[in-house]
Amino acid sequence: MKLHPDDPRLTSWLMGELRPDEAAAIKLAVAADPSLRVAVQELEEVLQLLSDTLPLTPQTLAQEQHSKIMEAARLADSSDRIILLKPQRKPLKSYLLPLAAAAVVMLALLVFSFLPKDEKHTVSSAIPNKIEELPMEVALLPAPGPPDANVSETPNVRPAASSKLMKLEAANTTAYNQKGEAFLRKVAERLAESPVPMEKDLPQLRPRGQILALDQPSLDLPVYAGVSSYIWITRTIREDHKRPPANAVRLEEILNRFSLRPSGPAAVAQGVTISTETTTCPWKPSSTLLLVSFRGSSIADSNVSARFKANPENVRKYRLLGFSPVSDLEPSPLPTRLSSKAITSLVIELEPSTTAEDLGTIEWSVNGQPAPALALTRKSDAEPSDDARFATLVCTYAQWLADQPAGVIDAEMLAALARENTSETLPADRADFMVLINQSLHL
Repeated sequence: MKLHPDDPRLTSWLMGELRPDEAAAIKLAVAADPSLRVAVQELEEVLQLLSDTLPLTPQTLAQEQHSKIMEAARLADSSDRIILLKPQRKPLKSYLLPLAAAAVVMLALLVFSFLPKDEKHTVSSAIPNKIEELPMEVALLPAPGPPDANVSETPNVRPAASSKLMKLEAANTTAYNQKGEAFLRKVAERLAESPVPMEKDLPQLRPRGQILALDQPSLDLPVYAGVSSYIWITRTIREDHKRPPANAVRLEEILNRFSLRPSGPAAVAQGVTISTETTTCPWKPSSTLLLVSFRGSSIADSNVSARFKANPENVRKYRLLGFSPVSDLEPSPLPTRLSSKAITSLVIELEPSTTAEDLGTIEWSVNGQPAPALALTRKSDAEPSDDARFATLVCTYAQWLADQPAGVIDAEMLAALARENTSETLPADRADFMVLINQSLHL
């Protein structure tokens, strides 16, 4: 039996609603698929939360209630009376408290608005009391990435970033750590209403280089990516009929426009999921692409820290795709907030030095508590999932659009990958992305 992690039969199986033969088939499918096991664990947490909060057992009448009903039935002259019964159920107070808290959160999200059209506010090094006090330039910055160990300039000769730029980055990071997905939604809404920024107004980005695993085997992983780039490139291509400037193309922001579920090794801790998958790199067939997705707990926001540790015996070099550093700006600490149910995906290009399967591990923690390390293995004979194929296409398109690395990816390679991903059953957002690629190729 072939199942998708979002298949409703998984819920029916956990609730015991399937026939024995169907249940047995699903049990076998779950045991054989790591992504299904992760999905089942998430569903179990949700069902446990419901069972802890709501009375799922049928309510029965107490003896006193039963006697009063029988007495009313015997009295002919009281057939129009209403008999008040003392309820058995627990007071609703315990159920209303979490609902009230949720209502307060929703109200707060509706009340605060993001960036005003007047952009002449003073920039603070910390987030203001009200998000609308942040200037528009905050939305133009990319999400912070890990330090790039392979830069051409040395710190003592690199020009110092402006005080304004440093304060903007601090405000951007703090806003996300405090507001999470709500901050990103407000950024997207504001950008959708604003003109596409001029190239001179966008921060200059420095492409990431390859890192020697022997020199630096560890890399801190981001759990947050912005949303700006996909809006900019779509409007530039479709409205202005031209290619966007290179510093408007941010691979990680385009990738995270789509929900991705890798089907390889996965791990869960406190409801937070890390899932991974490897596939062949199309622009360098000797290399491997590692797709990593973080999925937030279905119950609450979490603080997540993760680190990729390459196995230097089997990996010669690696490169995080996207998350390009802003030129002249020292890297700030990575945001750790992963909002509830949020998904953040990233891709690492690995250059193996052997044919061995062991590529390294991901070490991570949730809310300050260490989680089991996730082993990363390469299965050269495994067929990639649809999501891994699509992630590869997104990475190829973003690099072609920005011509980085220069001259490595051509239009023919991009078109061939797009054809491989095309099908009649594509979700609407992915089908629209295919149209965008076609439009880009004909500019």
